[in-house]
Amino acid sequence: MKRFVRHRFRSRSVDRLLRQALRQWHSHDGWRAVEALQRRGSPALLARVTALVSSPGARRRAVGLSIAAQLMRREGGEYVPYAESATQALLLRGLSDPHHDVVRAAVAGLGHRPHGASVEALLRLSTHPDERMRWQVAVALGSYEEPEAIVGLIRLAADASDEVRDWATFGLGSLRLDDTPEIRAALRRNLHDPDIDVRGEALVGLARRRDEGIVELLIERLTPDCHVYELDAAEELADPRLVTPLEMMAVGTGAADPYWRSRVGDALQACREAG
Repeated sequence: MKRFVRHRFRSRSVDRLLRQALRQWHSHDGWRAVEALQRRGSPALLARVTALVSSPGARRRAVGLSIAAQLMRREGGEYVPYAESATQALLLRGLSDPHHDVVRAAVAGLGHRPHGASVEALLRLSTHPDERMRWQVAVALGSYEEPEAIVGLIRLAADASDEVRDWATFGLGSLRLDDTPEIRAALRRNLHDPDIDVRGEALVGLARRRDEGIVELLIERLTPDCHVYELDAAEELADPRLVTPLEMMAVGTGAADPYWRSRVGDALQACREAG
């Protein structure tokens, strides 16, 4: 059934896909139509997208920006970005749109097609009252190399929303290679977050930075009912002090699924090799 649905969307005309995207915006089928259009990059479609973004209707502008966000074309059997500069210009313009949904579509697009000129606007939006906007900013900033993006991610790592904190902590800890006192402080603050994913991402982020201050905490958390975050952190940290708790876990993984056994084994091997 899934194969049929994919084929059905691939075979539709651009006009029909655009109608689908506009009529069922925010629905599953509407997004499927947008995704199909994103893979049809061409001068003609770029012109249609540009016209949508210039439309008086907010929904049409938002749909146009969503298509522009990942516009691609097929080259040599692979999909490659199409008209990056032109679509980035459309997305940057969308940041100053008066309608909330259009701005959010622009932010999402600039996460896929980062542009340094958007950082200042993204930082302003990191304090937006709508948590969906702040979540989108957290996702987008994880793709930026600019040092200013760290400021926004640190702020969002302390957000009231679990989902926002999760993505911001992931952006700071795993998507960036920067290692500053400010980043470590933000990650340490989230080690005891009430949300499982937030504290897991904080643990992995500090392990990636070889922060030995988390060893004792990691020993406590390496139990049979721990999450993969702890195993990822143990493998990243590769500390011999983690061998014993990992060996105890390995003994009890006989009935566990193959993926869990392999992750315990990978972490144990990394820690043994570091001894």
